[in-house]
Amino acid sequence: MMRHLLCALLLLPCLPTVAQDPPNLVKNPGFEQLSEAGFAADWRGGEFGKPKANVDTDTTVARTGQNSMRLGVNPGSFVTCAAAPITCKPETTYYVCWWARTQDFRQCRSYLFFQTNTGQRVFPDADQYGTQDWTLHMGAYTTAADETWLHPVLTTHAMQTQQGGAAWFDDIGVYEAGFPLELQAEWDKRLRESRGVFDTAIVLSREPELTVWSDTLQARIYPEDGVPETARDAEAVSVAAARGEDEFFQVAIIPDTDLTDVSVSPGTLSGPGEIQPDAVRWWPVGYTTVKEAKSQTMRLGRTPDPLLDPQPVAAPAGQNTSFLIGIRPPRDAAAGTYTGVIAIQAEDSVIAEVPVSVRVFGFELPEDPVFRTLITFSASSMRPWDKRPLPEIEKEILRVLHDHGIRGNGHTTEVPAKIEDGNVVCDFATFDAGVEFALNELNYNAFFLGPMFGGGTGAGFEKHRKWTGDISPLSDEFNRHFPDYMRHVGAHLREKGWLDNAYVYLWDEPEADYFDKVVQLHEAALAGDPGLKIWLTTSPAHEVFWGNVKAWSVPFGRPHFDEQSVEQRRAAGDEIWVYNIPSALEHPAQTIRLWFWQAARYDAVGAQLWNVTFYRDIDPWEDITPKPYPVGRTEGHFYVYEAGQAVMLYPNPSLKQDPPVPGPPLSCLRLRVLQKGIDDFGYCAMLRDLLEKKARAEGVENPHAAAQARIAEITGRLVLDIGRWNLDTSQMQALKLSIAEEIERLLADG
Repeated sequence: MMRHLLCALLLLPCLPTVAQDPPNLVKNPGFEQLSEAGFAADWRGGEFGKPKANVDTDTTVARTGQNSMRLGVNPGSFVTCAAAPITCKPETTYYVCWWARTQDFRQCRSYLFFQTNTGQRVFPDADQYGTQDWTLHMGAYTTAADETWLHPVLTTHAMQTQQGGAAWFDDIGVYEAGFPLELQAEWDKRLRESRGVFDTAIVLSREPELTVWSDTLQARIYPEDGVPETARDAEAVSVAAARGEDEFFQVAIIPDTDLTDVSVSPGTLSGPGEIQPDAVRWWPVGYTTVKEAKSQTMRLGRTPDPLLDPQPVAAPAGQNTSFLIGIRPPRDAAAGTYTGVIAIQAEDSVIAEVPVSVRVFGFELPEDPVFRTLITFSASSMRPWDKRPLPEIEKEILRVLHDHGIRGNGHTTEVPAKIEDGNVVCDFATFDAGVEFALNELNYNAFFLGPMFGGGTGAGFEKHRKWTGDISPLSDEFNRHFPDYMRHVGAHLREKGWLDNAYVYLWDEPEADYFDKVVQLHEAALAGDPGLKIWLTTSPAHEVFWGNVKAWSVPFGRPHFDEQSVEQRRAAGDEIWVYNIPSALEHPAQTIRLWFWQAARYDAVGAQLWNVTFYRDIDPWEDITPKPYPVGRTEGHFYVYEAGQAVMLYPNPSLKQDPPVPGPPLSCLRLRVLQKGIDDFGYCAMLRDLLEKKARAEGVENPHAAAQARIAEITGRLVLDIGRWNLDTSQMQALKLSIAEEIERLLADG
């Protein structure tokens, strides 16, 4: 008997094993067990929750089982519900999922975060808004060495103006070492999409001595990654563009031996006419270093991003060396398909030819884009490397931004003034020189006009900047002189013809407890000249600013972008801009481009980006993540930046030579993606205008609304909701092609 039992035990390891799902570490994850008081067992209100009041177990609504947890809203604050603490291991990844349902969350969001023994840990894409049925949310967090416990906290966060609404949560899960099998496949799919990885790579030639392949502008081609496994063979790189539009793609080579002096040599493209080699530009793709990142999923180390000057580079054996290629069909090019080759050379010998096919559409994009942009930068940020006068550096930055379709100077300029004998005296000389260069020489169409008194860091109103050196805003002396100052400035702008280009930016991102003071600042400026356009970065849901703000830079996310208040201010004649254009490396590059499709869907006139030269305690070549910035009333907290956030220009490496050689800042892949977003908006705007013209001819009651509704429907195939996108680059390209073909048909119909 014992002999037979021993044989059976020896055979056991040979039997196939069935993977077991990891246990759910959350107690009472579906709220099915209730306490004597009728509240879910092992759950409590947390910091902002009041059980049986603003948070309660709902026995009438559930995704599974009988119950869910219902959270109400607290205008201007939070409502929370916390699970029982979970003992956790240090430096271990925990996976979390939850289902949420929301109702009437116009200016409110629901989400879940981890509270640990050291702080709060939030998850990307965790927010849910509006009225949505049960929606699955997923995330992951790797604990730090000193974290010993965690628990999920269900949360709603409402703006001051939110009234009513509720969120329900159900089936909360926290797992160690991975999700259950039924959820793992969905997580893997989401993780791949969140990294922007799609099957867009093509192999043009694969020989023992050299592999040549290509991918889209949005791809990140790391040197050590080789060719993507999903790359397909192709005979040529195929792109399409309107006349006067830059279209980009990347080419990478992997040699079997080290190569030196590798460069790109464009040839003539032939078709209905010819596209000459000077219409093709190229840049070697350089590398920055990501040393630290806000997201735990961000890849650290050498990261492709900066675009080097078009000079020969080395190509190490067994690694990717990539180049960005840009083709701009001339404005007089005939429509049709053009083909040719772009040669790759090493030491003046051709080592490969890249076949290229370019479809040129039968229309052109305007030289000055329809979509307006105001991009903040600081010439003084270049000062550690560039010792030239600041106005000279500023001009170089403006030229670089101009090459990317940007036509708004977001560096806030100010007219210096002083008080002499009780009168305001303005000095317009330096102001005029800067504005004239941007508007007259580069054809910029917008600029920020100060003085900027404060805001943007949660520091409150009292930490404002003083005017003319020693006058406090809203003091008696200020109220006596500032309207007169703005009267002088307004008159000068009118004389120069710049009034419509100027956006008066007195305060940034105000907080609710001092809205009234910011309104007083605006009213003081308008008392001097009622024709000035006041700019403010806030939601038009804050009605206290109605009538004094004429240009809204609306945070382009929920709950701040509230369609009802946006439409009310648009109908009143206000300009609706959106803020803040994505810039970080920690998100797929597609999100930058799709942000402009989102702007087209919601009919914005322009967008703001803060900043492209924020080198806070960093050299962006060596560390692309700005160091944390102190924020809050006591500066006891720090804003933590994402890798690459607010940094899209690199100081020219020539400035580090001995002696330094002056040179313009270098662009990057992300800034070229931003340029393509501006172009994409241009396609949508052109189609909208043609549809509006057609609707008007057909006697449609509101032609613009009808045309915009069609644009919203088209862009909605990529923009699922504000902040929710279809990241598939192939589908984006296909949709843009269909828009171009519809434009051509409408133009042909007259």
